[in-house]
Amino acid sequence: MSDDALRRHLAPPEPYVGLCVDCAHVRVVRSGKGSTFYMCELSRVDPAFPKYPRLPVLRCRGYTPADSHPVA
Repeated sequence: MSDDALRRHLAPPEPYVGLCVDCAHVRVVRSGKGSTFYMCELSRVDPAFPKYPRLPVLRCRGYTPADSHPVA
């Protein structure tokens, strides 16, 4: 399990985030002011995915649970 995946599993769940909270394609970005943003890595290869989706994300065709994503 990667460090990011481990942190997501150890941190308390954030229900207002929706599917992004445990998606294999999310990158959590924390600003210097303490804000947290959820960036969709699929937006890099497919413009149909917003870079920073409106939360909570309740449906997403790109959603892949982090546990099912192969770790390199």
